[in-house]
Amino acid sequence: MQNRKPTRRRVRHDIIIGILETAQHGETKTHIMNKVNLNWKQLEYYLNHLSSKNFIKKEDKIYRTTEKGLDVIEACKICLKLTNSNF
Repeated sequence: MQNRKPTRRRVRHDIIIGILETAQHGETKTHIMNKVNLNWKQLEYYLNHLSSKNFIKKEDKIYRTTEKGLDVIEACKICLKLTNSNF
């Protein structure tokens, strides 16, 4: 029997930040899907959600993170620093 590491499910904000960071300089759906390790259906769900909140925009076949999306990335980084710091 193999010793396997316990797997951890990713939380939604990890996936969203992954998509927004990947699309900062503009990427195709396929590249985002592969980089963030999502299937097509999951990618469609998240891209539609992020687009509806104006965190990401589509230009031809390229998805690009908006200024509002960049603000979300920065806010999440601050929150992660706060939660990872020792009080």
